Amino acid sequence: MMLRVAVIDRSDGADSFLLGDLGSAVNVSEAEFAVQRLLPTELRQVHPDTSVVFVRAGYWNDVESLLEIASSLTWLHVNMTGIDHLPVDRLEAAGVILTNCSGVLDHAIAEFVLGGMLLWSKGLLRSALDTRERQTEYREPKANSELNALIIGTGNIGSECARVLRQAGVGRIVGIRRTPVPLPDFDAVLSGGALSDQIGQHDVIVSCLPASKATDGLIGSDVLRRLREESVFINVGRGSTVDHLALAEEMNARAKAVTVLDVTDPEPLPSDHPLWRCSNVVISPHMSGDTIGRHDAFATLFLENLRRYCAGEDLLNRVGQQPKTA
Repeated sequence: MMLRVAVIDRSDGADSFLLGDLGSAVNVSEAEFAVQRLLPTELRQVHPDTSVVFVRAGYWNDVESLLEIASSLTWLHVNMTGIDHLPVDRLEAAGVILTNCSGVLDHAIAEFVLGGMLLWSKGLLRSALDTRERQTEYREPKANSELNALIIGTGNIGSECARVLRQAGVGRIVGIRRTPVPLPDFDAVLSGGALSDQIGQHDVIVSCLPASKATDGLIGSDVLRRLREESVFINVGRGSTVDHLALAEEMNARAKAVTVLDVTDPEPLPSDHPLWRCSNVVISPHMSGDTIGRHDAFATLFLENLRRYCAGEDLLNRVGQQPKTA
């Protein structure tokens, strides 16, 4: 029986050489294997007997059209960790397995978090701003061992952030998790109810929260007003979890604090948003994990899952199941 695979490609042309010959990668003969590579705008060209779709095109979410066109679809793999933009229930109802790229970008994001911490603790942002004004002001940087960190959300990304901060010598690391359990690299893991109390006890606050009804606006004014006068707040989760107007107000009140946002809500922020006027706020365009080599890493994960699919084995990173790792 012919195995038909459709790859929904990126419109920017970014590719991976590993996707050059999918059939050879999984040891399937040409007579048994067919691949289409299409842009999102070419979705209607997907063969109706396609059973596997690999979405490389970021926030693509035209699931209803895909299900209408490819009635034989059994597995959808997306180059994303967050799947809040997809109708997961609809896919489940259609009997389609959904897998994501959880784990692929974790280390790069954790490195970004470390950089955001150092931007504040070593006074680099202040030095950059002073350089523009052709002035210098002596300050004492903070040693990593003198710092303590609070990580809000202890999933794959949060746990990797803890590991990287631990390796960098951060003195104490506490996690916030819906159901607290002991985890490696955390000195303590507390329930979500402890957030308001804990946020003011830490120098470094890292949010890794996913988007959901439970996390929408969770880091609001009541929480943010408890930030230390000298602290750094870093968000690499989802922008919808933070009240950005309240954040701007608190940053304006804390000249010695810094905020680093890789995500906002909306993205990008409107040009008149007050956060743009905060000199102690750094906003990056949702790229903390987007290293050049990520496309090969994404392809490697998909190819391993395609091999498993052809062999009838369990797939990695199946959404709705305990994630399996290679």
